[in-house]
Order: sequence, then structure tokens, then C-alpha cells
Amino acid sequence: MFEAHDGDVVRAKWSPSGQFVASCGVDGALRIWDLAGSMVAEAQHRGWATDLAWRTDGDEVAAGIGRCVVRLLANGMKAVQHEELPASVECVTWSEDGRRLFAGHYGGVAIFQGSAKPVKTFPWKGAPLVVAASSDGKWVVTGNQDASLHVWKVANGSELQMTGFSTKVLLIAWSRNSLRLANAAMNEISEWDFSGKGPKGSKPIGMLGHSSRIVGLGYVPTHPDLLGSVATDGSARLWRPVKSGNSLIQSHRTQHVFSSMRWSPTELRMVCGTSTGEVVSISFDEEPGQ
Repeated sequence: MFEAHDGDVVRAKWSPSGQFVASCGVDGALRIWDLAGSMVAEAQHRGWATDLAWRTDGDEVAAGIGRCVVRLLANGMKAVQHEELPASVECVTWSEDGRRLFAGHYGGVAIFQGSAKPVKTFPWKGAPLVVAASSDGKWVVTGNQDASLHVWKVANGSELQMTGFSTKVLLIAWSRNSLRLANAAMNEISEWDFSGKGPKGSKPIGMLGHSSRIVGLGYVPTHPDLLGSVATDGSARLWRPVKSGNSLIQSHRTQHVFSSMRWSPTELRMVCGTSTGEVVSISFDEEPGQ
């Protein structure tokens, strides 16, 4: 344990290599730490941080601080400095190949690619809370304060919106093949079909099985047709989404109040954070539903 920021730590995430941890806080700082807890790089900006994301192909991290996307390299070299955006940056993510950086802010999404100015902007009069790009690079989606999803096709900026969720959308997940998108609002999961021309005019697959707010959602890396979720009621669920019939194939009930979830990259096992500071490992059958 070490003192990382003056005030609340907003995000802390491992680098893809596992050699570093990045953190950002309300003090407006973005910092990278080695495994011994020593700071190896730092950037400071006006405002407070809201989100951070590691680049998928290297030890570089980006964070939303105030109206800027701030980038930091673990080797100490100077990163690209971006121009301020029209409003505070609320969420950031990288494309799968690490070439593009997406920043959601009130008023839309900006896309950066190796220069100070955005190479594309997708305007929209709303407040994004989370942003995610599909693995194939064709789509970018935001979960929003107004209980909606907003989706853009990256190539031409065409857009669509899904509305009517019970609460603001804080959890979204793409399947590895980019053909399906899942989101959670309160205790309900929706899955959208992005094959062909996309989900315009279609209805999602709905999944209910938790009795309280879902706090973790993600497709299984080793079983791309499966989706996992955890909720504050201590339940962990494994789904194989189907249009008709029961999508739920396995479940666990615990006494924990879960706060987050991530899948192992190599096995059918999730690690979950709890409200009391514990990390819990949950395994599912290797042949789910068989």
C-alpha cells in the first residue's frame, strides 16, 4: 500500500504487460507506478480526473482530466499533447489495435490518432458516462446519463440510439467478434445484434436474474458466446444469450456485496471486487450448459 494521490483515487488499472499500475485522482494527476510502488511517470493538469485507459499494444495510458485527454508513457518519454475539448472528458478508451483514442464528453465523442486535434468528432447533445469501441474498429458506443446507448459507425458517422433503460447506462461490453453488444441498467441486461447492418429497428435479447444493481459485465475471452455478470446482491451469473428460451446457464450465490468483475484471459474464472475491499475468485464449469 502506498499514498498515490491527494484526495480520492478515481481509477487504478494494471497495464497490459502487468508491469505497471496507472492511477488518476481528484487532484488532477495521472501517475504510473512500478510493482514496488515507486512512481515512474507523472502528468498534472487542471481539473479532476474521471477515467483512464491503457493502450492495448504498449505501456502508455490516457486519462480524462478536466477538458483534456492526458497521455503518459511508462518509459518517461513525452506523449502526444491534445487540445482541450469543448467540455469535461468523462470517459476514454483505445481501439483494439491501439491506433485510435476515443474520448467521450458532454456533446459527443472525439477521436484522436497521433495528432493534437481530433481526426473525427461525433457530436451529440448528451452526457456520456462510458465509451467502448468494437474490436473490428467499425463501431463506437457510449452509455449515457439519460438512460440510453448512443452508437456511431466510425467510417461515416452514421448513428443510432437505444433508449428506455431503467437507469443511466454505466456498463457496456463488446463480444470479441464485434457482432454483439451487451449493456446493463440496474438489474437487467440487454444484448444487441451487430451482425449485418447493425441493430437498427431490432429488439435486444433481455436477461433478468439478479435482484439488485449489476456492477460487472463482460464476455468470456475463452468462450466468446458466453456473457458474465455480477451484482450487489452477491450473485454471479453466466449467460448464453438466446432469443427464445432461458439464457441463464450457471449461477453462484455468495454473501458478498460485489463492486466489480473481470474475466481471466485463460480460463472460465472471474475475479470480483467487493464493497469491503476483498477480491473474490469464482469459477464456472468448463463445459457450460453441456
